[in-house]
Amino acid sequence: MPPIYVAAVAALFVYASAAGQTDSTSKSYRGSPVVVTATRAAATDPVAQSTIDAATLRTAFVGQDPQFLLERLTPSLVAWSEAGTGFSNYGSFRLRGIDQTRVNVTLNGTPLNDMIDQGVFFSNITDLGNSLRSVQVQRGVGTASNGTASFAGSIDLETANAAQQQSGAAVQVSAGSFGLRRLSAEVSSGLQSNGLAATARFTTFATDGFRNHSGTNTSSFFFSGSWQGASDVLRLTALVGSTQNQLAYLAVPRQDVERDARTNLNNPNDRDDFGQHLVQLQHTHFFDDGSALQSTAYYGGAGGDFFVTFPDESQALSQLNYPLRNDHVGAYTTYMNNDVGGGIGLTAGLHAYTFRRRNEESLQPDRATPYYSDRTTKNEMSAFVKLRKALGSLQLNAEVQSRYVAMTFSPDVRFIPQGEPAFPTHDWLFVNGLVGAEWALTDDLSLWASVGVTHREPTRFDLLGGTQINEANINVIRRPGTVRHERVTDVEYGLRHRSFWGTVAVNGFFMRFADEIAPIGQFIEQQFVQLRKNVPASTRLGVEVDATVSVHENVRIVASGTAMRASIDEYSPENADVGTLRNVAAVLTPSVLGNVAVVATPFEGLDVEVSARHLGAMWLELTNDATMQLPASTVLNARLGYVLSNAIRANLHLYNVFDALYATNGATDTVDGRLRALWFVQAPRSVVIAVEVRP
Repeated sequence: MPPIYVAAVAALFVYASAAGQTDSTSKSYRGSPVVVTATRAAATDPVAQSTIDAATLRTAFVGQDPQFLLERLTPSLVAWSEAGTGFSNYGSFRLRGIDQTRVNVTLNGTPLNDMIDQGVFFSNITDLGNSLRSVQVQRGVGTASNGTASFAGSIDLETANAAQQQSGAAVQVSAGSFGLRRLSAEVSSGLQSNGLAATARFTTFATDGFRNHSGTNTSSFFFSGSWQGASDVLRLTALVGSTQNQLAYLAVPRQDVERDARTNLNNPNDRDDFGQHLVQLQHTHFFDDGSALQSTAYYGGAGGDFFVTFPDESQALSQLNYPLRNDHVGAYTTYMNNDVGGGIGLTAGLHAYTFRRRNEESLQPDRATPYYSDRTTKNEMSAFVKLRKALGSLQLNAEVQSRYVAMTFSPDVRFIPQGEPAFPTHDWLFVNGLVGAEWALTDDLSLWASVGVTHREPTRFDLLGGTQINEANINVIRRPGTVRHERVTDVEYGLRHRSFWGTVAVNGFFMRFADEIAPIGQFIEQQFVQLRKNVPASTRLGVEVDATVSVHENVRIVASGTAMRASIDEYSPENADVGTLRNVAAVLTPSVLGNVAVVATPFEGLDVEVSARHLGAMWLELTNDATMQLPASTVLNARLGYVLSNAIRANLHLYNVFDALYATNGATDTVDGRLRALWFVQAPRSVVIAVEVRP
């Protein structure tokens, strides 16, 4: 939806909200502030989970994309930024060492993943963290979600509800190292006597980036409007983002990083110009105090230009454009009942969508006549049922989900043999499930365990091994099943303790993977294709801790940590002369990862926080060559927060206090027959100050 239409709808809501008078004694509507999201796990469900509330998010937020917030607040999550700042530009994350294309991400239950390549690009919708009411991170298979497979886990983002916002306005300003500047303005109507409420926010954000020519310039708009009746809630949420990034996607040889950490091997002219938008309309009807039906319709889209400079045969610079356009339309409905009979709680849902992609390539400045153009369409229908039953101190959980997925390809006929028949549809039918139980030993202590199975279909890139459909990968498209779907069986178990002094959650996990897809096929250099193959079996097991402990009325310790082992039984890469490798450690998976923070409140209005994050060494390639590692790192951060009054609050953040040189992502390449370690270095010592004013 074009931004002008979103702004028009927002204006209509704000006008309608203003027509009512604030009713400070209005009745408590059933369901307010309830938003029925079946993607969320209940606190007693037998899954590994962390839920971060608005207060915690607000303290840590100074404008960064969500993954950089979450890596300091939850176990087992590692984020990285191509620009090095840990704020925006292209960035990604891994959960339990597994990349984000295997993590389900939803916003108020609506999928945010690009369904065809399954990643999430938060940089297109910057300042999203400013609109979040809470975030739940589930690790492992977890509970059934809408959209892509919850293979490594899921992240459920919940935006603030306009009906819960106080009327008024707010302005936020952030400034800091690497030319960081951010301005955000918000206006809220509060809940009116006519049941209407609206919140709108506009933000601009810019940074020069830490690495050379890796800056970002963005603007974003967020709107939330709602109407509440005695038994119904109608809610409209809209996001619009526009981003221009200078590109820094090439990892840098370690020796170049050590000589100049700001090295960027991308051409200074390489940049993008992308936008993303999402509109969702949700209706919830409460039948009685224990049952409700929520229905949601949504439209999302993304698109823009991605300019890359290559040397041509004469060594002159040629700039190519890789524009794409995504359109995502879907709907889902969820029914919840706390007791359908015999004390059994039921949640059931349906979800369907169509996702369309246009991929093109053109030579600048002739953007109007692309030399390559193809289309991809993905359709999905899914259904799930969840049951919960309490037997005294024992709670039993069971759920089953069915997903049917179909992907079709319409290639550019100029890049495939003449007379090629239409490609067959690639489709999959999955049945996923989870069973588990929680046993409450006391009011404060409980034990839980679960076993879950889920499947993940290949992405477009998993099938093609590149951006084009051409003769190098056409056989994979001709023969569905050449690259098989992945499967994981996940055993999770743990304990939870909650008392007056804090909370502690400890869980163990054992994940057994079958047919994991990896880039171990033939590399066809002339056509920029790296074929993907299935790895027969691999394993990840470990222990995670998530705790908050009050050691004094004014001092608390917040800690999370992971100890993990990830191994591949055996694999035989076709792109390297190494034979068959057995029992090797997985890449980019630290064996140890931990966060610890001490937060003190010396007197009312002042917060002081000192935190440390340790990241263990990570292999960069699967032969486990000892020289091909990202070294372990420990980074110290500090924060000073001060609330001057109800109207003014400020936070001063100091990152990487001791100026450590470290990287959280990397790769390898080969030059003159020798393997090199490549880094995506992260920022040195830096500072950000954020001020919020609510007149």
